[in-house]
Amino acid sequence: MYERILIPTDGSENVDHAVENGIAIAERFGATVYAFAVVPYVVTRDHIRYDPEAVAERGVEDIEERCDEKGIDVVTEVRKGEPFEEILSYSDENDIGVIVMGTHGRTGLDHVLIGSTAERVVRHAPIPVLTVRSKD
Repeated sequence: MYERILIPTDGSENVDHAVENGIAIAERFGATVYAFAVVPYVVTRDHIRYDPEAVAERGVEDIEERCDEKGIDVVTEVRKGEPFEEILSYSDENDIGVIVMGTHGRTGLDHVLIGSTAERVVRHAPIPVLTVRSKD
């Protein structure tokens, strides 16, 4: 049913449950996972506390390692830009069948300034989007 599954990550622990679900779906359908992160152009107080590029790289590397452990094909990429726009663009470019993403990523000022990335993806994606709440 699904041959290509996009799992966007911001590298936070809040997306871990979504990653687990996306990998389980890929395992069930023999799909390829596309681990994807976007480094936003907007600099906020949250970005001062951490290196967003390093966090994004670690996020996709984590998904890659988890897929490798299960023998699942995985493609990784990190881009800069507006997260929801890049997620939609990437899914279109790669003929993604479903997007599996967390309902909440990083918290704080980022959410107030740019809104919920998951909400915007759900509203604009022409393909199914599975949103997964964190375990907390």
